[in-house]
Amino acid sequence: MGEMGRHSVDWIGFACLSGVLSCALILVSCVSTPTSTTVSTSSHTPIPSPSAEAAVLPTRLSTWTPTPYAASTPAPTIDPAAVSAISARGLARLEARGVEPLCMRWEDVDGDGSAEWVGLYFRERLMAFVLDGDAWYDLLSLEGSKYGLGEYATCGLEVRDVNADGRIEILVWGHAGTSVDVLHIFVWDGTAYALVAPFEGEAGVRVENADGDLVDEVSVRYDAGRDLVWEAVYTWDGKHYGWTWERYAWRYLDRPHTYLDDTPEHVVISYYLATDDRDFPAAYALLSAEVQAAQSYEGWAAGFAATAAIEVGAVHEQGERSGGTATVAAQVRTYENVDGRIIASLWDVTWKAVQTSGGWRLSSVSGAELVRWEASYYP
Repeated sequence: MGEMGRHSVDWIGFACLSGVLSCALILVSCVSTPTSTTVSTSSHTPIPSPSAEAAVLPTRLSTWTPTPYAASTPAPTIDPAAVSAISARGLARLEARGVEPLCMRWEDVDGDGSAEWVGLYFRERLMAFVLDGDAWYDLLSLEGSKYGLGEYATCGLEVRDVNADGRIEILVWGHAGTSVDVLHIFVWDGTAYALVAPFEGEAGVRVENADGDLVDEVSVRYDAGRDLVWEAVYTWDGKHYGWTWERYAWRYLDRPHTYLDDTPEHVVISYYLATDDRDFPAAYALLSAEVQAAQSYEGWAAGFAATAAIEVGAVHEQGERSGGTATVAAQVRTYENVDGRIIASLWDVTWKAVQTSGGWRLSSVSGAELVRWEASYYP
């Protein structure tokens, strides 16, 4: 990626980043002032701003003839007797070793074209194994690990290429303590099943494709108080998982949320979470009365029409509060749909928050775009 100029943007209220993609910081006026300093922060090719020229719509839809789908190949018929025989042989081998499995899968986990038994059992702690013919392989956590693979008899087992490296990984999920999730990822290295990476989160561990590159990231979650968690995101670089990003999220994704405004940090976090939730009325309510007077809700919300997602992390209060006013710094990732392309940006932002009788509210923000890139795919 060639060099990218670093853009600095100051707002009276919020700015719509004229000529830039993100509307995550929108409020009132569009004032964009690029600095004269060029900083090479990434290898991404800069993405030109979309044309302001309106698209011309066709007057009618052209006619077309659909192509019928080719008949799919029918799935092979499963012989129940053969399945029972395979299962019986596997269970007999485990019984000979004194192992009573919690669950097993019959899959090719070493890429040799034939299936192996992979499973879990419990013996004081959660244990995992691969049985390949007469060869037995233990899947082991790091020596001295506090929780091992897990403290409870659970059955969390996945077999798939989780990081798109062309190899099949074994994911072993375990639980410990009150709410600790443990994840271990193993892969066949030619002689044994090597531990690719262990993860442990006091508020959970998630595996998901959040950045649209079709490769799952691992998010390790920590308690951030109330209904919030702080997530450390680890990304596969071809050889290892490494920390790449942090963000705030809801602890329970499928429950109603309360947007917190009791501290300057909480009101910033809540603003971005509400926007990402597409709960625009809640986000707008976190703006100060002066900002709302200068920008109608309809005009403000329209600025997010192309926003696909927003994430916020590294939120911290700067300096001392003065007269009910606080300064909060954060980093923000935005994902914008530009002519069918997802353009991502990373921003440094600094907010001014004011204390009111109803809680903290956002009054102004300044920011600088650090890097911009195109997501080749997006969920």
